[in-house]
Amino acid sequence: MKKLVIIGNGFDIAHNLKTSYWDFREFLKKEHEQFLYAFERMYNIFPPDFSDPRMGVDAEERWNKKIKSILWEEFETEIGKPNIAEMLDASESILEQMDLDGGNIGIEDTMDEYWRSEYGFVQKFQLYVKEWIEKISTNHVKPIKDGIIDDEESFYMSFNYTDTLENVYHIENVLHIHGGVDRVSWVEPIMGHCNTKDIEYYKNRAIKADEYFDEGSASINHAVVDYLKSIYKNTDRIIEANIPFFDKLKDVEEVTVIGWSAGQADIPYLKKIFESIMENTVWHVYWYDDKAKTSLIAAFDEVGIPNKNRNFRKSSEYWD
Repeated sequence: MKKLVIIGNGFDIAHNLKTSYWDFREFLKKEHEQFLYAFERMYNIFPPDFSDPRMGVDAEERWNKKIKSILWEEFETEIGKPNIAEMLDASESILEQMDLDGGNIGIEDTMDEYWRSEYGFVQKFQLYVKEWIEKISTNHVKPIKDGIIDDEESFYMSFNYTDTLENVYHIENVLHIHGGVDRVSWVEPIMGHCNTKDIEYYKNRAIKADEYFDEGSASINHAVVDYLKSIYKNTDRIIEANIPFFDKLKDVEEVTVIGWSAGQADIPYLKKIFESIMENTVWHVYWYDDKAKTSLIAAFDEVGIPNKNRNFRKSSEYWD
């Protein structure tokens, strides 16, 4: 029987690896603090002064809980929603101060350079993802699941960047769909949102502004697009690049999902897998908590995977 195993970040976390979005934030805070604060400001997060005695002894704990809910809990969804209104307001304010009698003409190069100085820091985002993940070693990790076997009947698709499957369970030929550490993938780690709607919207606004010779508006709209594209995950392109893998799934009769909650950004992958496998393939889906279960059910409903093919269980039933 041919099988497909889908591995998500919960798999690595179950092995006590520091691979959560919050762990990425902790890395940035330690190694690239100015980048972190500049990045969080794009989402209306401004660090308080915890040395102020009026803050209270649990101030930092309450603050961390707050920003987790605002940004870091659903990180790859939320980073596609920066405060664009503030970016546009800043542009309007600057243009008013310039007080150009002849209109917004002959200023685009100057404005482009200004926006690069303001928002260009985000170009380092993927570099820091790579730097972070390469620091996570699996050499100390022990297997906690028997029966994970590398054979011709099994396919492995991992949403993780680490080499846990390869180094701990000695499984090779794993598809790391979003890239990974150098040892397991020639593709650089990809972290990002899938908010194509806003990218296209502001791209069209920039085109319209160019048509009306409104260089100020064109510049800021291009800046918004550049920011969003810097942290964008092009799922269509990723799927297209991995068509040979999906073509191999046509005879798969059983899918196991562990540590993956199928967030909104991952729906295209779930859809492609469903289209690639057999009609009556059984899905064994292991969920960590009620939130993950709700997310998975919503994703399966959206894709149209029949209830009769679903077998949902708590993840505690998966581990030995």
